[in-house]
Amino acid sequence: MLKIPIEDFIEEIKAEIMSYEELGEKKALEWEKNFISLIHEKDKLIKNIEEENGKKYYCLEDESELFRIVDMYLAAVDSGEEKEYWERWI
Repeated sequence: MLKIPIEDFIEEIKAEIMSYEELGEKKALEWEKNFISLIHEKDKLIKNIEEENGKKYYCLEDESELFRIVDMYLAAVDSGEEKEYWERWI
């Protein structure tokens, strides 16, 4: 299991999203905004986020999970199911 500081996790995901021509920077920034909104909502807890000494971490099974998250986002954007994509995070 990998434990990545939340800021690094966000940057990794954004970089992967930008590597997809059909998504690009606009969608990467949109993903970041939506993800940060979710982690700041007090009544919702995102799976795989741990807090240690006041610092948040995202826990991954392995590095391939980063690519799966981005692939799922691409599929959601392509099929117009972004709302459903975000609902799976909580």
